[in-house]
Amino acid sequence: MTDKMSSEAQHLFLSRLDAGATVATIEIMRGVDDAEILHIETLPSHRRQGLAQSLLAEAFDWARQHQRQAVWLEVRAGNDAAINLYRKTGFVQISTRKRYYADGEDALVMKYTL
Repeated sequence: MTDKMSSEAQHLFLSRLDAGATVATIEIMRGVDDAEILHIETLPSHRRQGLAQSLLAEAFDWARQHQRQAVWLEVRAGNDAAINLYRKTGFVQISTRKRYYADGEDALVMKYTL
């Protein structure tokens, strides 16, 4: 497993590679005081190996280096695996966005305080 990183002033893109193929990614954006995770994904064949958790840890470090106070994200209300990961990592649910997704599913708004 290898890592790949791309950082711009306002965004951080991280990925994990296996045999040269991307198997996990995260994109985080800097806001005024906080940061927001725009995307995080792990291929089904590579889940439950700690990849997403390690990407989150690196994203938190990046946000701290840029003096952000918190990290925010939205997650599908029915995505129990992701919600459990986020809670285990320290995120707390702040609110719900009703019918947020095109298919009508709610989104949970979650926050990690740095």
